[in-house]
Amino acid sequence: MKNEVKNATRHLVTQAYDTFVKDKHNVSVVSLPGNVWELENHILSNHAFSTFFDIGYELDMTLAEKNSTIFNSHNRGKTSFLPINVNSSYVLKQPNVTYKNEYLNESHIQNCKSNNIFAWFDFCGNPTTENLNLVNTAKDKNVTFIFTFNTAWRMDSNVDSTLRYLATQHNKSIATHAYLTVFAKRLGLSLIWSFEYVANHTPMISVCFSNDANVIANKSLQVYRVNTNKKSHVTNRDDNNINKPISKATKIVKRDLSAVYVDVKAGVDKHTICTKHNISAGTFSSVKAWITMGK
Repeated sequence: MKNEVKNATRHLVTQAYDTFVKDKHNVSVVSLPGNVWELENHILSNHAFSTFFDIGYELDMTLAEKNSTIFNSHNRGKTSFLPINVNSSYVLKQPNVTYKNEYLNESHIQNCKSNNIFAWFDFCGNPTTENLNLVNTAKDKNVTFIFTFNTAWRMDSNVDSTLRYLATQHNKSIATHAYLTVFAKRLGLSLIWSFEYVANHTPMISVCFSNDANVIANKSLQVYRVNTNKKSHVTNRDDNNINKPISKATKIVKRDLSAVYVDVKAGVDKHTICTKHNISAGTFSSVKAWITMGK
């Protein structure tokens, strides 16, 4: 693909995969190829190389596509003499590849044959609660999980409410990064990279977590490039007021939360902090996220 930004991000992902599979006897892969099957072809090439030179590992790959039109166009390639996409045709003809006309969900992770799971959740859409919470499927597994979301959303009703609140306090990239990081840390996952980029004029963020020793040790994968200074404009979402006239904006007064920061850093429990400082759970999460970002 002749797109330098996308080529760079995919190269980083393939490097992460090559690092992940080292010294493993079996690996499961979950991904969303869409119309671009470069990662999937790379994985099969890696597997073929290791098998040919007698250092092979067992591989199973689960691919999901929610769009029936896209799914059918690629699925026909398994039997068509002139497939629409030769790359997808090659991948789908492999016996260890399963292609499903489904929305990627936690069942695809739970049904993996191996406990070593490499997953690229390349949603590119809005950070919904269901998609974000896929990070929790890493429990008791050896994983490398990569998440990709857009950061251009505004009044979209499917954006996770907690993340949306964090975005009003900071910005959408920080909110996405912080939300995932809080859950990842609880699961013992390390942050490998987190960076913003623009693809087809759309601002995006890619975040990778892993508990795999090889991936964590590979310093060349570590990229941190998230703007902590910019502010996001998040429109107040209220479907009942769509047709109401625009009123004069209310002045927003920001509270001094310095005392809250002190208690959070000191390890005081959430309930005590919220009661003591009369703050909401959302504000508590915002402060904790900001601390996570190193502020």
